[in-house]
Amino acid sequence: MKKIQVIILTLATLVSMASCDKDNHKTVRTFRATAERSKDDGKISLSGGSLLWSAGDSIRIYDGGGNCANYLLLSGAGEVEGVFDYSSGDEIAESPYKAVYPARFFSGSSQITLPNVQRTADGSLREPPMYAVSDDEELSFYNVCGVVRFRLTARSSVNLRSIALTTDVATNGTATLSGSGTSTTIGTPDGTTTTILLCETAQSIASAHDFYMYLPAGSYTGLSIRLMADDKSSCTKSTSGTINVQRGKICTITLTNLNFTNPGTLPGEFSVAADRTVRFSMGNLQYQASTSTWHLAEHQWDYVGSQNPSYGSRGGTVAGSDNIYISSSYSGWIDLFGWGTSGYHDAADSYNIYYQPWSTSMDTVDVTYNCYGYGPSTNMTDLNLTGTSANYDWGVYNAISNGGNAAGLWRTMTDREWEYLINTRSASTVNGTANARYTKAMVNDINGAIFFPDSYAHPTDVAQPVNINTQSGHHTDNMYTTNDWMAMEACGAVFLPAAGRRNGTRFLGARGSYWTASMSTNYFARSLNFDDANMNIPTNNKRYDGRSVRLVKD
Repeated sequence: MKKIQVIILTLATLVSMASCDKDNHKTVRTFRATAERSKDDGKISLSGGSLLWSAGDSIRIYDGGGNCANYLLLSGAGEVEGVFDYSSGDEIAESPYKAVYPARFFSGSSQITLPNVQRTADGSLREPPMYAVSDDEELSFYNVCGVVRFRLTARSSVNLRSIALTTDVATNGTATLSGSGTSTTIGTPDGTTTTILLCETAQSIASAHDFYMYLPAGSYTGLSIRLMADDKSSCTKSTSGTINVQRGKICTITLTNLNFTNPGTLPGEFSVAADRTVRFSMGNLQYQASTSTWHLAEHQWDYVGSQNPSYGSRGGTVAGSDNIYISSSYSGWIDLFGWGTSGYHDAADSYNIYYQPWSTSMDTVDVTYNCYGYGPSTNMTDLNLTGTSANYDWGVYNAISNGGNAAGLWRTMTDREWEYLINTRSASTVNGTANARYTKAMVNDINGAIFFPDSYAHPTDVAQPVNINTQSGHHTDNMYTTNDWMAMEACGAVFLPAAGRRNGTRFLGARGSYWTASMSTNYFARSLNFDDANMNIPTNNKRYDGRSVRLVKD
């Protein structure tokens, strides 16, 4: 395997004394960083092996007296020389000095924290961690990691969103640094064995495209590489050999003819019974009557009730206008369905007359067999949306256009499965809470509930969730931006928006309400309900109510 020298960075430090006070600091030092000149743009030139500073760059310095301070790039963005001025923290005084780039990776004297999610705009290397030690005020920074280059080509047009690399030892978390200069080494981190590279803008790999991830130096065996496309289709590759990562150097993994499968499927695995796991669809189920098209919402937070006058635009004057226009010919999208309204009808079940996704009737059909005419009636063998009645399940009967476009690929969870997922299963410890299963949250300003997969490591650069496994938690307890959620989703988290419900053609908002595949009586079926104070499963609801559907795949 060809190895290319990436960088060995040398930074000369010039300290100037300032007579003015700054946030009560009598002394403000200014550090000047220089490096080998290069014509290439960007933080790191993998071909030229040089450094160019970028606006917003920050370093953190720890002095011999235990003081820490951040220094921000004052001038020199896009240049080989940059001036760093005091930004925040203690007054830096006596030597020896220890410094870390970027500043947010600093976690104590001779310690650095490598993130479990590395972010990139287009696959290029961003903010490789560096370390400097000096007995005087001139610092020389050196890389503390090596770089793995993934050279990827798909069989067809694929836009790659993330790469999850799982190794035989931890590759992220807090680690101790030792030595200095070219002899700098990093200990085994205390984090997870999976590191994710997340592209802020999905990148085409229809032809060869390079993606860069930094890892601590070492020999890694038995690699698992999971690639996730923008449509949530995935490709997983495993290697039985060993890759050797050397500090300050690059090694290449080339994968060609990649075949992506399971579109619309999120990466997190959730136990729904002692011997069964599922993965969720990438968004709520939606339907367009005029074209008889089923599809999955593009984002986990999307729901029709907040988008007016048509799917894809926010605002308007009447919340839920798309759902109140529900009809057999409506050209907009709807996402609140009566129970068992997949469009399937068993001719032997004459009491099931409201089976279309646009059904809205609240009339009694027959009190004995099926009061409201939704879903299989009591003269059928299976009363749930399972077994011989499985076709009443939206995901079983229908081809989901952006979820594989074939029938039988998806299904709706039962009430017992939801109970197991929320109350019983074993899961990871998150922010000190063992078996972290769910929490209330706002994602992209949308209220909802987050569900954590069985194995979950929260992104280190995203605020830790609170009030985990707390039924009375509030949506505003956890507020995440789109960029925050991209990282959480790549780690396996699932978000169900509080998309409201439909009563006839009347939209009622504020609550999250999701059908299960389980019946209760001729009047009722079971659902998962949550709001800003409750998390209830199972709940009995009238079958004619329009509620959200989130499909899963075994």
